Amino acid sequence: MRTPHPRRAGPADAASLAGLSPAIVPTDSDDRAVFVIDGAAGPQAAIDLARQPDHIRIEHLVGSPRHCRRLLDHAAAAARAMQVGELRWSGFPGGRRRVRNGPLQRAHDYLDRLGVPLWRDGTATLSQTLYFRGTWAALALLVGLGSVSLAVFSGIAVTWAHIALPSLLAAAGSAMAVWQIGLIVAAARRSGIRLAFTATAAIAAAVIVAIGALVLDRAVPAIREMWAIYTGDDALADLTVSVGRDGRTLFVEGSYGMGSEAAVRAALERNPDIRTVVLAGPGGRASVGFDLFRLFHERRLATRVDGTCASACTIAFLGGVERSVSPSGRLGFHRASFPGMSDADMHESNRDLRRFYLHGAKLAPAFVDRVMDTSPDALWVPTPQELLAGRAITRVNR
Repeated sequence: MRTPHPRRAGPADAASLAGLSPAIVPTDSDDRAVFVIDGAAGPQAAIDLARQPDHIRIEHLVGSPRHCRRLLDHAAAAARAMQVGELRWSGFPGGRRRVRNGPLQRAHDYLDRLGVPLWRDGTATLSQTLYFRGTWAALALLVGLGSVSLAVFSGIAVTWAHIALPSLLAAAGSAMAVWQIGLIVAAARRSGIRLAFTATAAIAAAVIVAIGALVLDRAVPAIREMWAIYTGDDALADLTVSVGRDGRTLFVEGSYGMGSEAAVRAALERNPDIRTVVLAGPGGRASVGFDLFRLFHERRLATRVDGTCASACTIAFLGGVERSVSPSGRLGFHRASFPGMSDADMHESNRDLRRFYLHGAKLAPAFVDRVMDTSPDALWVPTPQELLAGRAITRVNR
């Protein structure tokens, strides 16, 4: 049940206050004030405050425990407004309580005066409540889900903080948004307009379901993927690296996890005569693809595809100084993606990928356009002629 906002009592309230406590006498004095919480039949609770030079003294406090807590909060707000740092009352441990006067407490008091306290229903109208709480709900979601995007695109190695902080912020932001929506429904109920309450409750239920769907669609997949990266990519641990009989060919097959580049580098260190790397696999981490691109390019190795090389595998393939495909070879391209991230979220990453294709791999602009037009859920498999024209390969093996 909502607790009404306290109001200052005047001499006209003396008779009704006498029923609560004969000792409480309302006055218009600047140094003494009585605040009451009204009920249907008159004041239900009252607090009698006396201002002193360095504190506010609570002379009397009567009412239910819930109402008394509300009046004590109001007394603390009054102390902050008067720049007084202490309340004194026989009911406090030691007879006194310090009053914090920081920016958060002042903001709390301001919202209370507006009638939209942050964590409970207030006295504002439904339209005012909808404006403030709707804004807060949107900001909470923006911060919560935005923190996930910031972690994904931080550009540094994934640490526990990339997982823990966004998880906490996304959960807190979602909970904050749902709570504010619930308080909007409470304000609609308080308005006494049945149609407004019914419509608001129905819309609120739909919005809460949408928030849940948004979290499950965006935050959960992204955090799960960062956890997989942090814990070593067990799901992408099927890469096999082997050396051909001639001692000059390295076969790299499977998905690219976070340890894949190290495995390939170690094989190259052990076999300095290798000149060609034969690639096959569905892709994996794009960052590993770029690492392999640089590794092959720096060592002046040739790359070849005899089977299927897709997604991040093609990035590694482009590092070869000579790049070839067999008649059965297939290269599959698409633009970048990350679980939970939309195309709009991936805009900067895909712009960097375009720049890499044009200036790092030196592919033809028309070829790059076709790659970037391909959805992450699809694959574009160019013909050998298109690969040659796009400068993705230097020859087709016979």
